[in-house]
Amino acid sequence: MNPKEDFSSVDVHAVAAELRSLGKAWMEKAYDLEGKGLLITLRTTERDKLKLVIVPGQYVALVSGDVGHLPEPSSFAQSIRKYLAGLPLEAVEQPGGERYLELSFSRSMEETPRVLVIELFGEGNALVVREGKIVAVATSKAWAHRVLRPGEEYVRPPSRRNPLSLTLNDISSVLGHSKTNLVTTLASRLSLGGPLAEEVVARAGLDPQAMAQLEPDRTAGPVLTALTSVLAEVGETPHGYLYFTGGSTTDVQPYPSFRWKDQPDVRVETLPTFSEAALRYFAEHPKVAKEKSAEEVERLRLERLRAQQMAGISALEGMAKELREAADAILSNYSEVEERVKKLLEQIPDEDEAEIEVQGKKVVIDPRKSPRQEATKLYDKAKKQLPKLEGAKRALGETEAALSGMGKKSTKRATAAATRLRPERKKHFWFEKAPRWFVASDGVPIVGGRDAKSNDGVVKRYLKESDYYIHADVHGAPSVVVKVPPGQEVSPKALEEAGAWSVSFSKAWRAAHASADAFWVRGDQVSKAGGSGEYVPVGSWVIHGTKQTMRDLPVALAIGEITFEGETLLVSAPPGAFGRAGSRVLWNLTPGDEKERSRVEKELSRELGVSLATVQSLLPGGGVRAERA
Repeated sequence: MNPKEDFSSVDVHAVAAELRSLGKAWMEKAYDLEGKGLLITLRTTERDKLKLVIVPGQYVALVSGDVGHLPEPSSFAQSIRKYLAGLPLEAVEQPGGERYLELSFSRSMEETPRVLVIELFGEGNALVVREGKIVAVATSKAWAHRVLRPGEEYVRPPSRRNPLSLTLNDISSVLGHSKTNLVTTLASRLSLGGPLAEEVVARAGLDPQAMAQLEPDRTAGPVLTALTSVLAEVGETPHGYLYFTGGSTTDVQPYPSFRWKDQPDVRVETLPTFSEAALRYFAEHPKVAKEKSAEEVERLRLERLRAQQMAGISALEGMAKELREAADAILSNYSEVEERVKKLLEQIPDEDEAEIEVQGKKVVIDPRKSPRQEATKLYDKAKKQLPKLEGAKRALGETEAALSGMGKKSTKRATAAATRLRPERKKHFWFEKAPRWFVASDGVPIVGGRDAKSNDGVVKRYLKESDYYIHADVHGAPSVVVKVPPGQEVSPKALEEAGAWSVSFSKAWRAAHASADAFWVRGDQVSKAGGSGEYVPVGSWVIHGTKQTMRDLPVALAIGEITFEGETLLVSAPPGAFGRAGSRVLWNLTPGDEKERSRVEKELSRELGVSLATVQSLLPGGGVRAERA
């Protein structure tokens, strides 16, 4: 059984119930969480301030304790404050049982409420809607059917089958037409998701691997009974159930789970609310975004472009149609329009524009000209849209051709690259299992993380009291550990190289800074223990004692080869780290234009004789300029 990675529809249903149970509540402020996510503070009449923790694409939780956040709000958090601060929470909806929430906030002088939309599916998103239009969005996106951008009409995500209101016929029909096993069918075809599908099958006493289409009428009843029992146990004030394997959490649910019932090594802890349990669970299990290959990035760019082109074509066609219909209306009602134009000319003899309504259409005309002249002008305007429309359709065809050709092109390149891969090594080293690593000029291995979760893993796994911990003075920088071999001291130069490596893999690179600061401390100064009640987010650590600052470290890297215990390793490190015998710099890297990244990746892959994935693992985020050494 797979551990949970994000919220199911029932989890969203549970938090929606918690929000509805608040009674009167007012939105106060919005902040950014460490890493990805938002924190909304709510004030109620009966309780102290509550915090709504929102991590789009993963979970949402309503808690009363302290939750750490960044001191300065981002532009999106500021927009939430601008549009929603001080307004009462009027309604909480989960449309169609989907994995997203709509929180409506009322304003007395406005007919329609303002809405905070929280998307928990896919990569997730958050947006603010006012009078049906998007006024702020965390991440702008576009599809053929839906555009999330300020100024656009808010369109809900495409609806699937509502997993919270399934009927016996719904279940029986889907099972009868399925070609896969029972648990897979419930998870995908009935939108339950993996963990909830496993729970329903466990409660129903059915074989999860049995083919779904076998006896669907007999199976549908127990499935519906099990799903109904889950929803009943969630209720209006759901408790939280945390499941542990060893010392780590392995699942969280708003109901007592049958899927772990017969597992002797699993223990359960019950919490007063589901949100408290969810916050603890997902703090240990942050969602790690899968790194996209250069080809996937390009494909997504082309798909976004195709959606924009299709929207543009639709707008041009609509404009041309409106112009033609307005001209037709003028000619169909020629005498009436001519009479109204005469009256307008008497009233406003010097005006060259006036608006009239013909057959329910508002048309702007020049009263000094005849209706026929005005109709002809509108027809001409409609004709002028045709070349634009043809050009837009031509561009759309090119985009679709590029999309269809991507698979063939990438296959040819991959085959060509495979013939030039570097020779296979006989020996591998412990530090190569770390997310990132290099070897300093004095031969000391240095390891680092890529994101909040791997930063936690690197420190927990590799940092000993005698080692050194390095971190750039830049938010979101990797945690770096300098390993001290037994009986050996680390040189100041190695610490500086580790600091330069840390700043180069931080946001300072994407911002194209020439230099940045970092600090080092001994391993015994680092812990997860903050002050009393202090929340320490995943990927963050508390430093005790004095930090030793390293100032103005260069934001620059090199890709080259080093010899370590008889093996030749390809590494990405500060240029100074290649000063030892048996090492050489192949390419020097500095921050560059992000639009050129894909080209640079392909060039390095070709010249180094390694895969694109290997090149991407060697490069920091953002644009890269590569110069041969």
